[in-house]
Amino acid sequence: MILVDSELELVPRKLWGDPIIGKSAKMRGKTPETILLDDSYHHGALRRLPDGWRRGRPDIVHIFLNVVQDSILNKCGLLRVYVHTRNNQVIYVHPETRIIKHYMRFVGLMESLFQKKVLPSEEKPLIELYDDMSLKELLDNISPDIVITMHEKGDKVDLLDLFSKNKEKDIVVLIGGFPKGDFLSPVDEYSDYLISLYDEPLNAWVVAAEILVRYEIAHGIGTY
Repeated sequence: MILVDSELELVPRKLWGDPIIGKSAKMRGKTPETILLDDSYHHGALRRLPDGWRRGRPDIVHIFLNVVQDSILNKCGLLRVYVHTRNNQVIYVHPETRIIKHYMRFVGLMESLFQKKVLPSEEKPLIELYDDMSLKELLDNISPDIVITMHEKGDKVDLLDLFSKNKEKDIVVLIGGFPKGDFLSPVDEYSDYLISLYDEPLNAWVVAAEILVRYEIAHGIGTY
């Protein structure tokens, strides 16, 4: 499962001198270039960015990772999770990783990850960050049999039936990691299916949960 075009990033250079960013960094004892861009605290500064209405949403990544890492499928060792960001950075979360529930501690963890690239250590990595990796490069590395993109304008497809008919296939599911709008990456070029679950937009973690349950049922995992 890949969270695509996630709005997870350090404060961009253009905003380093912004007083809102400066105050936020000072309160945390950090410098502007080392903190995560966060709409909850930097909403006024985000107005200076042409696409600021969708940026600064580490909360989406936080909730998504808590849902998928704690899933039955992951506990069975059958799930691999990646976070792809708007800046073409990729985070790989090892299956045994348990995500911090406290949001601000998670923010600190991500800030440390952007600096160190691997946590807690290279000897025992649990979360790794790779720079300059596009979604296409990530998919080429994974080399799945089937790529499914969840999209509000996609087709209504019975995912349970699709998973049941492809039990032996390596399937990648792409979910948008942004609050609204469309993908920045050309996902339609890489996808075998564009699928919509519902007539209205759904949060990324809700889509993930729905997919996980359908996959688990199709493979007889858990009790339903």
